[in-house]
Amino acid sequence: MKTYNIILRGINMVEFPKKITKSAANLIKRLCRLDNPSERLGNQKNGVKDIQKHKWFEGFNWDGLRQGTMDCPFAPRVDGPLDNSNFDDFPLDTEGPPPDEESGWDLEF
Repeated sequence: MKTYNIILRGINMVEFPKKITKSAANLIKRLCRLDNPSERLGNQKNGVKDIQKHKWFEGFNWDGLRQGTMDCPFAPRVDGPLDNSNFDDFPLDTEGPPPDEESGWDLEF
């Protein structure tokens, strides 16, 4: 319910962390407009071009992306196809699946 209430407040009520730039926050807010979805960035007559022209994407190589010629921004060192050293360790889930919910709400399906 907490998440639902946060969603209902709308994107304009979200306080972004300081490390999020103003242009990034603006892009996110314009992509997530709740009051009038038809005015969301990318959902108007220019479509995706409006997103591509947003200030946050200034200097981005869209042609390189389309052609697959862009250099990746980060290439981790990998010692083979099974090397998972670049991932965090998480404990194994030993609890198993949750118990069945038996209220009967789904009997008619």
